[in-house]
Amino acid sequence: MKLKNRRKCKVGALGSFRFEKGVYLYTGSARGKGSASIEGRKGRHLGKRNRSFWHIDYLLSTGSWKIQAFIYSETARDFECRVNKRIQESTHATFPVKGFGSSDCACPSHLVYLPQFVADRASAKAKNSYVELCLRPRLCRFN
Repeated sequence: MKLKNRRKCKVGALGSFRFEKGVYLYTGSARGKGSASIEGRKGRHLGKRNRSFWHIDYLLSTGSWKIQAFIYSETARDFECRVNKRIQESTHATFPVKGFGSSDCACPSHLVYLPQFVADRASAKAKNSYVELCLRPRLCRFN
């Protein structure tokens, strides 16, 4: 995701945070059916939401964030924590909000901030993180 200008956003019960302009990567799972599937999640994140449920909903509902791409891999097991860790390690990204998207795991956050990256370079690093974990990444780009 890309944030064009600095913005303060409320993130549910986590509180309000100031987000600097730049590129952010969010890691989540979409292994369910219907609205919890990858197609359901893409539709929710790209469309208008009636209410915010997940942390990511709060950011996207402001209209300030532009989704650049979805990178995903179909798996039988949860890999989002491992992918998230690999992305953070390979990019040296920071965690702008502790606990973002990670209330059900031990990760510091599932949102990382890459101030020095352009969206294409961030996507390439994220894709490579999937490959390093022996996953087959798929890329859906939006412009």
